Amino acid sequence: MRRVGYIREKNDIKFLILYVMTHLSEPVTLSSLADMSMVDGGFDYFEFADAVAELVSSGHIRMEELPGECMYTITFKGRTTAEVFEKELPTPVREAAKRSAARVTRALSRDAAIKTEIVTRSDGTRGVRLAFMDDDVPVFGFEMMVLDDEQAGLYIRNFRSHAEEMYTEFLKVLLDDYEEPDEFMKALMARQAQRAEEVAMLETNALSEAQA
Repeated sequence: MRRVGYIREKNDIKFLILYVMTHLSEPVTLSSLADMSMVDGGFDYFEFADAVAELVSSGHIRMEELPGECMYTITFKGRTTAEVFEKELPTPVREAAKRSAARVTRALSRDAAIKTEIVTRSDGTRGVRLAFMDDDVPVFGFEMMVLDDEQAGLYIRNFRSHAEEMYTEFLKVLLDDYEEPDEFMKALMARQAQRAEEVAMLETNALSEAQA
C-alpha cells in the first residue's frame, strides 16, 4: 500500500518526536507519546518505537522505568536539537503535532487530577474513595461502601469518565432549598393561589361581558 504523509525518513521521525516533546511539561508513556507523534501517515508504530529507542540511546530522550510502565522525558540535548531542526518539519505536520500534543496533555492533566482508592475499613467492609483534585486540594470527593472489588471497579471507571457531571449534579443537590414551609406559610401560599384564581376568573368574566 502506498503511504501518504510527509514524514518517511528516520531522522524526520526523530525530529517530529522531539518537536512534540518540547510542548510537554511532564513525562509521558510511550503510548501517549505515540498518540501525539503519529499525526502523519508516512510512518508506522514500529518505525516510531525504533526512533524513540535510538533517541534514548543517543541521550535526546530520558527513559525512567517505573512499576508497570516506562516514562519518557526530553533532555536538554533533545530540546536543543528540536529547536535547531524544527523548520525541517513541514508546517502542516508541526501544526498537527501541536494540536495533538495539546489534546493529549489536557487528557493527561485531567486523568492526573482524578484520585481513586479501594480501601478496607476498620470493621472489615470494603470502600472506595473518589476525588477530583486541584493540585493537592480536593475540589470534590467522597467515600462509599462497596460489596466487592468488582463494584468498586465500576464506581472508579464511571467516576473517571463522568467526574465533572457528578460534580455538577452534586452541586445542584447541595444548593437546592429543601426547607419545608410551616403550617402558616402553607396556608398563606394556598390563600394566594386561591386569590390568583379568583382574579383570573373575574378578568375572564369582564372580558366576556365586554365582547358581548
